[in-house]
Amino acid sequence: MSQNSLKVAFRWRMLAAMLAGAATSMLGSSVLQAQVVKAPLNEGFVRTSSIAMTVDEMLGVRKVRGANEPILGPGYPALWIGEVQFKPLRLMRLSWTDAATGEARQEIVRYMVYRVIRRDYTDLAGAEKSALELKLADPNTDPAILLDPETSNPLQMPRFLLQAQELDGSVTASWQDEVSVAVQNAVFAREMGRRGRDLKLLNSVEALQEVGPPVAADDADALSKAFYGVAVWRNVDDKADYFTVSMSGFSNAYRISKDAQGQSVYEEKVIVQKFERPGDEFLQEEIEFRLVDQGDTDGDGKADVRYPLWQYRARQFATQIPNLDLILRNISTSAPAAQN
Repeated sequence: MSQNSLKVAFRWRMLAAMLAGAATSMLGSSVLQAQVVKAPLNEGFVRTSSIAMTVDEMLGVRKVRGANEPILGPGYPALWIGEVQFKPLRLMRLSWTDAATGEARQEIVRYMVYRVIRRDYTDLAGAEKSALELKLADPNTDPAILLDPETSNPLQMPRFLLQAQELDGSVTASWQDEVSVAVQNAVFAREMGRRGRDLKLLNSVEALQEVGPPVAADDADALSKAFYGVAVWRNVDDKADYFTVSMSGFSNAYRISKDAQGQSVYEEKVIVQKFERPGDEFLQEEIEFRLVDQGDTDGDGKADVRYPLWQYRARQFATQIPNLDLILRNISTSAPAAQN
């Protein structure tokens, strides 16, 4: 089968439309300025992820990549990203009745309220946006390997991983966010205030939905197009003082590379924010956690990143698709003609 006729049906649902058809050109891997598209911070939302996307990520699987080069995907226009704004991590004491014993109990839960606005990453190019879009959409740069087009819109599937850490950054325990209607209702009453009649606070199941159209950087009413949600964690170690929250499901960008043993490593693009909580397990109050603004990621004792930070995080994934690596690298899979 020649590379011009090769078609691949491939779905990586957690990364939402991984190989949707795209049209790009060889623009190189220059980095666009990443903090120019953001909605106003208000009503307790104190941090924004903004959006961070390189031209190399926009090129995605349309770029021919060498055997030692990481694969980035899915590329323009299938690639999407959301701006995530959030309030600090908070504690809440809840009273509830044990259904089995009828005994009244108290529980301390942790939660974080957020809102999401899908953004157009080509806005990062500023005055050069039109030229960038024309180059990315140039039909003359279609790849030799054809891919089956997506038949539905990609999904946004928010998930939040809370990790307790030591001062040296080592992880001591992890908790995935949970769905709890009781906590969700209590947080809504506490956080939404007067705007509660006009908003809906979604849990991670309710927030699973199709990705909508992007909101332009110059949209004066961007917040009206946001959706609001809450991440909830229960049974968290009350002795832990340092936490990292990883927010996934807000972009379908992915990276595939090889480890030292030659095995494929699959990574998704996530948002990372660090928090710290003073005090101890005996004096837990309903206070906000402190946001960590800067961090040292290379261990040299100097701050080299500013949070929140977009980064790639490894996840488990397995596939049996033949020639997948060659396909994603846009390399020919055709064999020499057989000799009679």
